[in-house]
Amino acid sequence: MKKMGFVEIESAAQYFFPKNALREFGEKLASNGSSMERFLRHAVLFGFAASMASIAIMFQQGHAFSLIALSSICAFSAPSIFNFFLQQYIFERSKAKKEEAVPDALLLASTCPKGTPFTEILGMLGKAELGLLSAEFQKASVEIERAASVEQALRSMARRNKSSVVERAAGLLIQGYKSGADMQDIFREAASDLLETNSVLQERDAALVVEKYTLLLGGGLIVPAVLGLIAGLVSGFSFSSLNMIGLGIEGRGEMLEAVLLANKVYIAEYAVIASAFIAFQEGQSKKAVLYASILLPLSIITYFAARALL
Repeated sequence: MKKMGFVEIESAAQYFFPKNALREFGEKLASNGSSMERFLRHAVLFGFAASMASIAIMFQQGHAFSLIALSSICAFSAPSIFNFFLQQYIFERSKAKKEEAVPDALLLASTCPKGTPFTEILGMLGKAELGLLSAEFQKASVEIERAASVEQALRSMARRNKSSVVERAAGLLIQGYKSGADMQDIFREAASDLLETNSVLQERDAALVVEKYTLLLGGGLIVPAVLGLIAGLVSGFSFSSLNMIGLGIEGRGEMLEAVLLANKVYIAEYAVIASAFIAFQEGQSKKAVLYASILLPLSIITYFAARALL
């Protein structure tokens, strides 16, 4: 009965999201060692807990009912949104590790003598120290043992990893299997090309890593801490003795509140813009929400912690 409830939720989600997108996300969850049912269960449980906490806090502070309702809805959806982008990040990270191991896999395949049974080649690749990619070849071997053809097993591997690099390697292996020709030279050339491509990408990433972490460190700690210390220092001043043209004591207090509010808005904008910039710089716009979901609360907490010091 409980399981049926999650099936109904998944069916209802198809009205709001394309069926292909849901299926693709389900495949990514499976690759991450999770499932759609587990994702939905966590979304409901953590969303409910966050919603109840939000209602309690907002009610205690005496906010209007409409604001409490809006806050609870946002709190309910926040864990599932965060988990969605976290699962995307985990999948992309594991995909990158598999792509890095593809040249080594092709070089290993090129060392096999001509006429070696293809199942032995796949078995060797599955036992090799290729990290996550070895596990993929093990899955392909298991599928072959269960009566799948070599071509079906390799195409299935390419499809579930959603990687052009893995797909290219699988295509070369399929070509070698179907032709029965000597593919050693082709495997070595493809591995060499991929190694050169990976080298260029690593050099680019090394050049951008300083800028990336400078933005993350600045948005999460340095800028909020400096503004928090300044805000704490200014809040302790007595404005009654200052001669400010056109402003009374009440006006000076209102101006101070406006400045403090502007600080919070600036910190939030900085965190969001920095998160989006880094994500686009990496070519993975989906990670912008993941970065922002971490950077935004960290920057706000840092601001108030630094302000409380003075």
